[in-house]
Amino acid sequence: MKFELYKIFKKRIILLLIGIGFLWSGFSIIFPALQYTTYTEEMEHLSGIEAIHYDRDLQNIYAGWYPLDELTSLYAEYEMIYNNPDYQRSADGEGDSFSSAGGNTTPLTDEAYYKYLNRYGLIALVGSRTKYLPFYVEDAKTTGNLQELYYGSIVQSETEDVLIPPADLENPIVQKVLGTYDNLQIPFYGEYSDGWESFFNTAPVFFQWFVGLVIIIGVVPIFAEERSSGSDKVLLTTRYGKTKLIRNKITAGFLYATFIFMVFVAFFLFVYIGIYGTSGLKSSIQLLAHCNLSPYNLSIGEALILWNFLGWGAALVIASGAMMFSALAPNTFVAFIPSLLGYVVPMISFAGLSPLLHKIMQLLPVNTIGAIDRFFSMPDYYNIFGILIEKKIVCVTLWLVLITFCIFISVWMFRNKRISN
Repeated sequence: MKFELYKIFKKRIILLLIGIGFLWSGFSIIFPALQYTTYTEEMEHLSGIEAIHYDRDLQNIYAGWYPLDELTSLYAEYEMIYNNPDYQRSADGEGDSFSSAGGNTTPLTDEAYYKYLNRYGLIALVGSRTKYLPFYVEDAKTTGNLQELYYGSIVQSETEDVLIPPADLENPIVQKVLGTYDNLQIPFYGEYSDGWESFFNTAPVFFQWFVGLVIIIGVVPIFAEERSSGSDKVLLTTRYGKTKLIRNKITAGFLYATFIFMVFVAFFLFVYIGIYGTSGLKSSIQLLAHCNLSPYNLSIGEALILWNFLGWGAALVIASGAMMFSALAPNTFVAFIPSLLGYVVPMISFAGLSPLLHKIMQLLPVNTIGAIDRFFSMPDYYNIFGILIEKKIVCVTLWLVLITFCIFISVWMFRNKRISN
């Protein structure tokens, strides 16, 4: 098994891709952080990591959980400053004297914003989520319409509107989704979480487009390389060596996929924590823009742990599929083409063609390996023989079936394939 892993990692393309992954992810995290700017309450200009740490420490004055009446009082203080006419920009833009600071997106002058309002950033976020989320839920419970809850989570574009169940309070899916809000704990717990907001924006794209492809590239030669090199002439004639060889190859493929996924998860977490600290890990997941209407009682840290397991499962499915095509193909290139197509095609939205086909495609690895933003934004129920089952459970069940099937085909094909000429 060690030799099989060595054969994978000795390839320069694998080491090159890992290096590119570190550079790409590192740049996408560090560059925006270095561009960050703010002002202190004394109007001293700060930039980069120093600015991030200042805003984090300032806003974390109000970190924690507040009873509703206390949170309401603090949110009223925030609104009083926000709506103070003396702090507003004039119609001709006067008062915007510190325009180099990009953190102020309010109608207030920069001086008013950074002196008086910036410290309330966390209260503004927790207060608005606590105030407005129940309105969305009550509206949905009145009309049976899940459109507002589905948009930005399950529905990503207008062509996917067909995924929204009919606005009917008797609809089982509508009842199931709305029922998940019954146990939602409000008010939410808050900590400065801008770093994790960035994580939820960056990680899904990187893991979907890069990590999955690196796994495929490393795994597809596992069986096909033996045939293209002619070494199967020896390997397939050894009775007991063949069994051990197949087991070692499959184990190496799964270990490689695990390593690639985990090493980039670890790198992301290391860089983000190095820049932003651990602040925000205990925050309610509703503080993130992608999950602002989520019904889950989860912290950001808990969501990260769950995604780690779900993403790892998706990585193993990718590896098992690549190994199956590798066992079926005469050489690595022929194995790579269907592995690549099988991975990327489900990215396409099939909602307009068939909502059922689209929902099936959403279970496949390319749509799940980096889906930390979609897994926890809204529950997505699948009707399995009249039983409504949540997407994450369907994913894990399907993955176990796919892994078992792919490994069975890989073993059977490599055992029974005729020796190459």
